[in-house]
Amino acid sequence: MQQSKLISIGTQKLKFIPYTAEVVETYHKWMQDPEILYLTGSEPLTLDEEYKNQESWLNDPLKHTFIIKNDKEMIGDVNLFFHQYLDDDEAEINVMIGNKNARRQGCAEEAIKTMMSFGLLQYKKTKYIAKIKDSNEGSIKLFLKIGYKEIKKLPQFEEVHLQMIINAPLIEYITI
Repeated sequence: MQQSKLISIGTQKLKFIPYTAEVVETYHKWMQDPEILYLTGSEPLTLDEEYKNQESWLNDPLKHTFIIKNDKEMIGDVNLFFHQYLDDDEAEINVMIGNKNARRQGCAEEAIKTMMSFGLLQYKKTKYIAKIKDSNEGSIKLFLKIGYKEIKKLPQFEEVHLQMIINAPLIEYITI
Protein backbone atom coordinates (compact mmCIF):
# COMPACT_ATOMS: atom_id res chain seq x y z
CA MET A 1 0.00 0.00 0.00
CA GLN A 2 2.87 2.41 0.74
CA GLN A 3 3.95 2.38 -2.91
CA SER A 4 0.49 3.47 -4.04
CA LYS A 5 0.63 6.49 -1.70
CA LEU A 6 3.56 7.96 -3.62
CA ILE A 7 2.00 7.91 -7.07
CA SER A 8 0.32 10.86 -8.73
CA ILE A 9 -2.74 10.60 -10.93
CA GLY A 10 -4.40 13.03 -13.29
CA THR A 11 -7.55 13.80 -15.22
CA GLN A 12 -7.97 16.27 -18.07
CA LYS A 13 -8.66 19.04 -15.56
CA LEU A 14 -6.81 18.13 -12.34
CA LYS A 15 -3.67 16.52 -10.93
CA PHE A 16 -3.65 14.53 -7.70
CA ILE A 17 -0.30 14.41 -5.94
CA PRO A 18 0.77 12.71 -2.70
CA TYR A 19 0.44 14.60 0.58
CA THR A 20 4.18 15.10 1.14
CA ALA A 21 6.20 17.56 3.24
CA GLU A 22 6.59 19.87 0.22
CA VAL A 23 2.90 20.83 0.29
CA VAL A 24 2.39 21.22 4.04
CA GLU A 25 2.84 25.01 4.22
CA THR A 26 0.05 25.70 1.72
CA TYR A 27 -2.20 23.10 3.35
CA HIS A 28 -1.46 24.63 6.75
CA LYS A 29 -2.56 28.09 5.51
CA TRP A 30 -5.93 26.68 4.43
CA MET A 31 -6.36 24.99 7.77
CA GLN A 32 -6.12 28.33 9.61
CA ASP A 33 -9.48 29.39 8.11
CA PRO A 34 -12.18 29.09 10.84
CA GLU A 35 -14.83 28.12 8.26
CA ILE A 36 -12.71 25.28 6.88
CA LEU A 37 -11.87 24.11 10.40
CA TYR A 38 -15.56 24.01 11.33
CA LEU A 39 -16.75 22.32 8.15
CA THR A 40 -14.00 19.69 8.29
CA GLY A 41 -14.37 19.13 12.03
CA SER A 42 -10.69 19.94 12.47
CA GLU A 43 -8.66 21.66 15.16
CA PRO A 44 -6.05 24.32 14.34
CA LEU A 45 -2.50 22.97 14.35
CA THR A 46 0.87 24.66 14.48
CA LEU A 47 3.05 24.30 11.41
CA ASP A 48 5.24 21.81 13.27
CA GLU A 49 2.16 19.76 14.24
CA GLU A 50 1.01 19.87 10.60
CA TYR A 51 4.34 18.41 9.44
CA LYS A 52 4.02 15.61 12.01
CA ASN A 53 0.41 15.04 10.93
CA GLN A 54 1.46 14.83 7.27
CA GLU A 55 4.10 12.22 8.04
CA SER A 56 1.65 10.23 10.14
CA TRP A 57 -0.99 10.29 7.39
CA LEU A 58 1.49 9.28 4.71
CA ASN A 59 2.50 6.24 6.76
CA ASP A 60 -0.99 5.27 7.96
CA PRO A 61 -2.33 2.27 6.00
CA LEU A 62 -5.89 3.29 6.91
CA LYS A 63 -5.73 6.60 5.00
CA HIS A 64 -5.00 7.73 1.46
CA THR A 65 -4.73 11.45 0.74
CA PHE A 66 -4.14 13.30 -2.49
CA ILE A 67 -3.50 17.02 -2.81
CA ILE A 68 -5.56 18.44 -5.67
CA LYS A 69 -3.90 20.77 -8.17
CA ASN A 70 -5.33 22.65 -11.13
CA ASP A 71 -3.13 23.96 -13.94
CA LYS A 72 -1.50 26.55 -11.69
CA GLU A 73 -1.61 25.68 -8.01
CA MET A 74 -2.73 23.48 -5.14
CA ILE A 75 -6.44 23.88 -4.52
CA GLY A 76 -7.45 21.24 -1.97
CA ASP A 77 -7.32 17.65 -0.85
CA VAL A 78 -9.33 14.47 -1.16
CA ASN A 79 -9.16 11.53 1.24
CA LEU A 80 -10.16 7.92 1.65
CA PHE A 81 -10.33 6.40 5.12
CA PHE A 82 -10.33 2.64 5.63
CA HIS A 83 -11.61 2.55 9.21
CA GLN A 84 -11.50 -0.85 10.86
CA TYR A 85 -15.22 -0.66 11.66
CA LEU A 86 -16.06 -0.45 7.94
CA ASP A 87 -16.74 -3.43 5.72
CA ASP A 88 -13.86 -4.62 3.52
CA ASP A 89 -15.46 -3.07 0.42
CA GLU A 90 -16.23 0.27 2.11
CA ALA A 91 -14.34 3.56 2.56
CA GLU A 92 -15.12 6.97 3.97
CA ILE A 93 -14.45 9.82 1.55
CA ASN A 94 -14.09 13.56 1.94
CA VAL A 95 -12.94 16.50 -0.13
CA MET A 96 -11.90 20.04 0.72
CA ILE A 97 -11.27 22.85 -1.72
CA GLY A 98 -9.10 25.08 0.45
CA ASN A 99 -8.35 27.63 -2.25
CA LYS A 100 -11.49 29.78 -2.29
CA ASN A 101 -10.78 30.97 -5.85
CA ALA A 102 -11.09 27.36 -7.08
CA ARG A 103 -14.53 26.73 -5.58
CA ARG A 104 -17.69 26.30 -7.65
CA GLN A 105 -15.74 25.22 -10.73
CA GLY A 106 -16.46 21.50 -10.67
CA CYS A 107 -13.12 20.60 -9.03
CA ALA A 108 -14.62 18.96 -5.94
CA GLU A 109 -16.99 16.87 -8.06
CA GLU A 110 -14.15 15.71 -10.30
CA ALA A 111 -11.97 14.99 -7.25
CA ILE A 112 -14.67 12.85 -5.63
CA LYS A 113 -15.33 10.86 -8.81
CA THR A 114 -11.59 10.40 -9.38
CA MET A 115 -10.95 9.27 -5.81
CA MET A 116 -13.87 6.83 -5.92
CA SER A 117 -12.56 5.41 -9.20
CA PHE A 118 -9.06 5.18 -7.73
CA GLY A 119 -10.46 3.51 -4.61
CA LEU A 120 -12.30 0.95 -6.72
CA LEU A 121 -9.31 0.10 -8.92
CA GLN A 122 -6.53 0.37 -6.31
CA TYR A 123 -8.29 -0.85 -3.14
CA LYS A 124 -11.36 -2.73 -4.46
CA LYS A 125 -13.76 -0.40 -2.58
CA THR A 126 -17.31 -0.23 -3.94
CA LYS A 127 -19.15 1.56 -1.10
CA TYR A 128 -18.34 5.15 -0.19
CA ILE A 129 -19.61 7.08 2.82
CA ALA A 130 -19.40 10.86 3.16
CA LYS A 131 -19.84 12.32 6.65
CA ILE A 132 -20.81 15.97 6.27
CA LYS A 133 -21.74 18.76 8.70
CA ASP A 134 -25.52 19.13 8.39
CA SER A 135 -25.08 22.90 7.91
CA ASN A 136 -22.75 22.38 4.90
CA GLU A 137 -25.48 22.60 2.28
CA GLY A 138 -23.05 23.01 -0.62
CA SER A 139 -21.24 19.79 0.19
CA ILE A 140 -24.46 17.86 0.76
CA LYS A 141 -25.85 19.06 -2.59
CA LEU A 142 -22.59 18.13 -4.33
CA PHE A 143 -22.59 14.55 -3.06
CA LEU A 144 -26.31 14.15 -3.82
CA LYS A 145 -25.69 15.46 -7.37
CA ILE A 146 -23.01 12.79 -7.87
CA GLY A 147 -25.46 10.07 -6.82
CA TYR A 148 -25.03 9.67 -3.08
CA LYS A 149 -28.09 8.88 -0.96
CA GLU A 150 -28.69 9.92 2.62
CA ILE A 151 -28.38 6.94 4.96
CA LYS A 152 -28.21 8.56 8.40
CA LYS A 153 -28.72 11.81 10.30
CA LEU A 154 -26.83 12.37 13.53
CA PRO A 155 -28.17 15.63 15.01
CA GLN A 156 -26.11 15.15 18.18
CA PHE A 157 -22.97 15.45 16.01
CA GLU A 158 -24.53 17.92 13.52
CA GLU A 159 -23.76 15.35 10.80
CA VAL A 160 -25.43 13.67 7.88
CA HIS A 161 -24.05 10.47 6.32
CA LEU A 162 -24.41 9.85 2.60
CA GLN A 163 -23.50 6.69 0.71
CA MET A 164 -22.91 5.65 -2.88
CA ILE A 165 -22.18 2.21 -4.30
CA ILE A 166 -20.27 1.82 -7.56
CA ASN A 167 -19.19 -1.18 -9.63
CA ALA A 168 -17.26 0.68 -12.35
CA PRO A 169 -15.02 3.75 -12.40
CA LEU A 170 -16.87 7.08 -12.62
CA ILE A 171 -14.09 8.91 -14.43
CA GLU A 172 -10.95 8.04 -16.34
CA TYR A 173 -7.61 8.97 -14.83
CA ILE A 174 -4.01 8.21 -15.63
CA THR A 175 -1.03 7.51 -13.42
CA ILE A 176 1.58 10.22 -13.93
